[in-house]
Amino acid sequence: MSESRRVAIVTGASRGLGAVIADVLATRGYDVVIGGRDSVALEDAAVRLRARGASVQVASGDIVDPATRERLIDGARALGGLDLLVNNASELGPIGPLTAFDVPKLGRLMPVNAGAPLLLMQMAVPLLARRRGLIVNITSDAAVAAYPGWGPYGASKAALELLTRTLATELADRHVSVLLVDPGDMRTRMQQEAFPGEDISDRPLPEITTPFWQWLLDQPTESLRGQRLIAQSEDPRWSRQAS
Repeated sequence: MSESRRVAIVTGASRGLGAVIADVLATRGYDVVIGGRDSVALEDAAVRLRARGASVQVASGDIVDPATRERLIDGARALGGLDLLVNNASELGPIGPLTAFDVPKLGRLMPVNAGAPLLLMQMAVPLLARRRGLIVNITSDAAVAAYPGWGPYGASKAALELLTRTLATELADRHVSVLLVDPGDMRTRMQQEAFPGEDISDRPLPEITTPFWQWLLDQPTESLRGQRLIAQSEDPRWSRQAS
């Protein structure tokens, strides 16, 4: 395999936004490691990506499982290195008022949405540093706005945002850039779970973010360090917010 090919890890890549990101990467000449809990959907995604010319490694399993994270990193090594890590996998948890929230369920939300991404970043940094790589952490406007019923999920994403901003500063001297991307509301399974029984057909499909990802992949990574980007905004390169 040519060492000139770029390599990316995308978690939560079996469907939705993660599948769109992986598809863009494959069309841009990246080889990809894809992760997700649905092994059948993940293998289907791998077939599509290989049809686009990408070499693909599959790491099925729960992102909180250390073995899953090891498979993701081992997959990148097998492909020759790592240029990009996209922490997309996340979990919504129950929607409802904080006064009725079953607080022990934070023991699931925080590890999935903040702890596991940090652990994966720790593992990925040595590989990324060799290629002046980039980490993209997928966030949500629930991290910065008080939406009734969304408090626990928002808190977990707010934790991820603070970890991201801190890590962006800490990794500057290793030439690894870290940023946040808020993809906006989309017609995904997770959004449907948030609004059971409701019609969410007015929301755009995740493919609406494709122009953003195409733009992002053309940017010098160090110019993006610490930024919070809005994927569905009306461009101005891409409505970046200082973190």
